[in-house]
Parts: sequence; C-alpha cells; structure tokens
Amino acid sequence: NCIAGTQAIPPEFFEADAVFGRNNMWIRWRTLILPGIFPYLITGIITAVGGAWNSAIIAEYVRFQGGTLKTLGLGAIISSAAASGDIAMLLAGTLSMSLLVLLTNRFVWAPLTQLAKEKYSIN
Repeated sequence: NCIAGTQAIPPEFFEADAVFGRNNMWIRWRTLILPGIFPYLITGIITAVGGAWNSAIIAEYVRFQGGTLKTLGLGAIISSAAASGDIAMLLAGTLSMSLLVLLTNRFVWAPLTQLAKEKYSIN
C-alpha cells in the first residue's frame, strides 16, 4: 500500500517541493511523502492488524499430536469452548470479540480513515 501511495503522489508535487528549496530529505518526508501516503498507510495498517488479530486468536489454542497447547486469551477461550461444546462460553467469547472489533473500528479506525479522507486526500 505504501508503494502505491508513493506512486500516487503526482510528480509535479516533487517538482514544486524542489522549486521551494526543500532539498532536505527529512523535511520532504515530513511535509510531502508521509501526508501523501497517509491514506494508503492507514489502509495497510487496518489490513495488517486484522490479519494479526486473526492469527493471534487462532494461535492461542492448538491441538497437535493428541495434545492441546493453549495460552490465556480470548482465542483460547473461544476455541476451548468450541472443542468442549460449551455453547454459553462460546457465545460469550464470540460476543466479547465482536464488541472489541466494533469498538476498535468505531473509535480507532473510523476516525483515522476520516482524517485520511478529509485532510490527506490528494484529489
């Protein structure tokens, strides 16, 4: 995503940046490149966090060669409840996970996405 974001910055912006004497790479990164890739960066982070969340949930409870390896966490609770047929615990764990995802989307990702659209959109 960041490579696509960098490629989406019009070349004229880099030329204008050079015309105004911003040859310092740190200033160029801070004032042109980072704002230009911000929407792409947010999209990439959301995707990566989603994948990491899924991997963490799955990795907390593993059955291997007749044994069970588990850690303390929401994924272990959900997987353990599913394996033992504890529907009440499975429902509670799934609802808790859903609530965490909804709250994260509402209070973290939605504001950052809105900021990317309003402040850092090149269009």
